[in-house]
Amino acid sequence: MFSTGKPLSIALYVVGLVVIFAAVYVQYFVSLGPVLGYLVVYGIPIAVGLLIFGREILKRAAKNNLTAAKLGLGVFGVSTVLAIAISAAVLLILLQFNPGVQNLLNRPNPVLNVSPKEAWVLIAISFIIVGPAEEFLFRGFMFGGLLSISKGKNWVLLAVISSAMFAAVHAYYAVTYEVASVVAFIELIAFGFAMCVTYYWSGGNLVILALIHGAFDASGFLGVATTELIGGIARGVLITVGLLCAFLYLPKKIRVYTGPPAPPTPPPENETPAPPAPEQT
Repeated sequence: MFSTGKPLSIALYVVGLVVIFAAVYVQYFVSLGPVLGYLVVYGIPIAVGLLIFGREILKRAAKNNLTAAKLGLGVFGVSTVLAIAISAAVLLILLQFNPGVQNLLNRPNPVLNVSPKEAWVLIAISFIIVGPAEEFLFRGFMFGGLLSISKGKNWVLLAVISSAMFAAVHAYYAVTYEVASVVAFIELIAFGFAMCVTYYWSGGNLVILALIHGAFDASGFLGVATTELIGGIARGVLITVGLLCAFLYLPKKIRVYTGPPAPPTPPPENETPAPPAPEQT
């Protein structure tokens, strides 16, 4: 059971959400340099999140690291494969109605549209800034805040809601890929959901989630810094390790959540018990 700790008020939670979305979307209307961009997009929301709910988030951040690593990689591996399969099916449907969707997906990824030299720097930033910052904001505050408000109830539904909000802050995919962006958003929601499940199961761990998030983003930039093949191999290794963890650790966790077998149903009170069998001589 996830410990909700000190409850968060709905009003303060809404304030935090407004700050997060405002800080993220301002970059679409105002030109920000790299340093100022990170300070606005991550620095301001993190400062507000720390003031509102920081103590509750940070006291759990390094909790159950081993559990978070095993389950986090496992859920990540399964959700990534499922997202790829669903995205492929959705893409086939879209192509039936609009063959031009394929041309939309051939547009450069706005995140990876950098030089190889910049990509090396962004690999480090993925681990040092982006992974920790986004997990603090989207799992620690956004999902953790919902858990606190609901006192840990309906956590699966809350994970879906917060994952959808996580995808919503990546609006640049909608601008770039238009209708084809549904493929990217499926993958974002799946990734966010995997991190939410791990956050809940581990009791609020953020350290391992930040590392998984950082490694996932870094594998994309590695493909720019070197070759797409090397980046694809790195991403494939991460997913493979995740699937291995899923095979080893998730079945046991799922069995725990199904609960013990139900006790046998007692006979009705008005039913006369059967007489004992006669002894054989």
